[in-house]
Amino acid sequence: MGESANKAIMFGVGIFVTIMIISGIMFIFSQMQEIYKQVGSTDTTITSRFGKYAPFDNTEVTGLDIINCANKYLKENLVVIMYNNIEVNTESGITYLDEQYNNGNLKYEDLYKSIVEEVEYDGLMKTRITFTKK
Repeated sequence: MGESANKAIMFGVGIFVTIMIISGIMFIFSQMQEIYKQVGSTDTTITSRFGKYAPFDNTEVTGLDIINCANKYLKENLVVIMYNNIEVNTESGITYLDEQYNNGNLKYEDLYKSIVEEVEYDGLMKTRITFTKK
């Protein structure tokens, strides 16, 4: 009876250890799955964030495109639109663009080079789109 009780205890301990190992492995896989979901959503966010500025990355645009871009991102916190070294996606910036248009310095059909870059601006990482006359 003593030997069979020993075998039963060893069998029970073996099953318990096996269940603990399997539970640990399943826990680790579930944690890794959560991490991969977060990484995947971050990658998607980064890709879509940069993708929406692709039309302005190292391209030629018209004066009308500058005005439309400034209006589109008006008061956007994480986007800075620069024209003649002035931030134009603000109320005063839109007024500046209107003045430039009225003075003949900014024409709808003129071509401008645009550059998109990530910069630290006011303590935050922001997307800056800079337009310069060709």
